[in-house]
Amino acid sequence: MKTSQIIVTVVLIAIIGTFIAFWAKQKPVEVPNPPATSQVESIKGCYVATLAKDVYTLKVLSQTGENFIGTLEFKNFQKDSSSGTYVGTYKDGILLGDYAFRSEGMDSVMQVIFKKIGNDFVRGYGDLTATGDRFTDISKVTFDNAQTFKPDPNCAL
Repeated sequence: MKTSQIIVTVVLIAIIGTFIAFWAKQKPVEVPNPPATSQVESIKGCYVATLAKDVYTLKVLSQTGENFIGTLEFKNFQKDSSSGTYVGTYKDGILLGDYAFRSEGMDSVMQVIFKKIGNDFVRGYGDLTATGDRFTDISKVTFDNAQTFKPDPNCAL
């Protein structure tokens, strides 16, 4: 073998070796898995319950994760009605929040709870604290199918 062939072979081996060493040091780009996010079902919309001539409306205006902001309106036939804001959480099919309303010229706040059954919300009732504005034990709330709030496609948010 001639000296020039040996030099070419050595140079080629050096180039190949450098190339292999360079690529060996390169780490593959890792694409991280996106963090697992718990998907909270969207409940945004209008829901209406009718009981005889009484009409009750629940509007969920916005929802961020488990938190929601909405309104409640109780239009009672020949009785005092009320309307106001309804703010709280939606978790595990339970809508629980504080209803701040005005009725008979007085401002009040009370806890109101609903359970999602299918596409509907059913209102819950239970024992209240001495002040009458909070449930004493959420786990003992019962849900009354007579007050089923159904989605209202004609309602505007």
